[in-house]
Amino acid sequence: MPRPSLRTALLGASLALLSCSRHKASTEAPAEAQATGESPLAQAAAGLPGFETSGAARDVPHERFYVEVGDAPVRGPADAPVTIVAFSDFECPYCEKGHQSMLALEKEFSGQVRFAYKAFPLEFHGYALVAALMARSALEQGKFWAFYDRIFGQKGLDLERLQDAARAAELDLSKIQDDLEALRWGTAVQKDLRQGRRLGVTGTPAYFINGRHINGAKPLELLRSVVKEELELAAKWREQGVAPEQIYAHAIADGYREVQVRRPRPGLKPDVIYPVPVDDSPQRGPATAPVTIVEFADFECGFCVRGHDTLEKLRRRYGDKIRVVFKHYPLPFHSHAFLAARAAMAAHAEGKFWEFHDRLYAEKAQFDEATLLQIARELKLDGKKFKQRLHAADADARIVTDQDLGSTLGVRGTPAYFVNGRAVDGAVPELEFRLVIQEELERAEALLREGVPPAALYHRLVTPKAPSDGR
Repeated sequence: MPRPSLRTALLGASLALLSCSRHKASTEAPAEAQATGESPLAQAAAGLPGFETSGAARDVPHERFYVEVGDAPVRGPADAPVTIVAFSDFECPYCEKGHQSMLALEKEFSGQVRFAYKAFPLEFHGYALVAALMARSALEQGKFWAFYDRIFGQKGLDLERLQDAARAAELDLSKIQDDLEALRWGTAVQKDLRQGRRLGVTGTPAYFINGRHINGAKPLELLRSVVKEELELAAKWREQGVAPEQIYAHAIADGYREVQVRRPRPGLKPDVIYPVPVDDSPQRGPATAPVTIVEFADFECGFCVRGHDTLEKLRRRYGDKIRVVFKHYPLPFHSHAFLAARAAMAAHAEGKFWEFHDRLYAEKAQFDEATLLQIARELKLDGKKFKQRLHAADADARIVTDQDLGSTLGVRGTPAYFVNGRAVDGAVPELEFRLVIQEELERAEALLREGVPPAALYHRLVTPKAPSDGR
């Protein structure tokens, strides 16, 4: 069988999030946000009072954040007095503008600036995630910066430009294709995303200059002034005995490690591990599977149909590594949704929940009571008992319990998934789902290596950690 082309491997990169929801959200960004490149949340945050900094070290002025460089691609000397960490999106035009400013700073302050890249692909940019994954492959091949500079020098991003940049950087395209298909660097990109969100990053570009947050593609003059201030501070710190290679650690030591909002937005949070119980809900796949996906769904929701198709692809790909658990979440504006939930539970009473589930989804959210009865006949269910259960309240307590659980967790529409407790909100593409699964497989494998019994794995995976005392 011939190998799929790189183009084929990239076609799954669209990240538009789709879901049925109780509230209709606007799809247009405000004009001000479009003009500045900053999200409405970022603009609102910019107008809030600053953090309390009275506890910071006296010789380290300005509000700062503890931004670990970690395994990020870096250029510039390790002992540079100024470190700039950039959370960036290769498809963002404001990141492209910011890239030019960074190049200017690196040239002007040669040897005095260290630049580090963090991936922060935005979900509405269809090629940004694939570009970030390819960049990690380029890093392993020792050609990250050639690829990085080439992408930002192309004025736009699409599949052709990605491949052109890879060829220009003399990358091994076959190796990149293998890495993409295996999502080898998915966890690394997810790690950057989570770090950025933890630090309050909501849009791109976001820069941290020795821990000082600069949001958006600001004028070069402003960036230059901050770098000069940091160079002056670094000179004072060296006079006080701080070693050159410790300047960055000294600058960020008392920085904020996480931004916490007093009134968080409603809905599911991708960086929270939710303790979602499985209970006696219908499930398929081994209870010892390293990944459990709990699904809150509505049979009459077209997006749930798409989500079901994606889950089936994932089950075929991962086999016994995945367990799927179904929770009912019929929405009030779908006239047959609650009746369909009753019908599925009636089939469950005869041991054929999943057969009914799959057959019902095959109707593509277009059905009525006659369809439910017809499916029951096709599956050779007891017609009399099925019809009685369809019009009785026997299963209603189970359905309402699922709905209440979903609402408590923050589910606002369907479909909503919890992958080892980590939320995936909406009918996201297979690629985005796989990124979370890959991350969770690694998390599960780490626990198994620690000696956690397979039967206790899910409980450990979704049990929240005790809160830290960090700032």
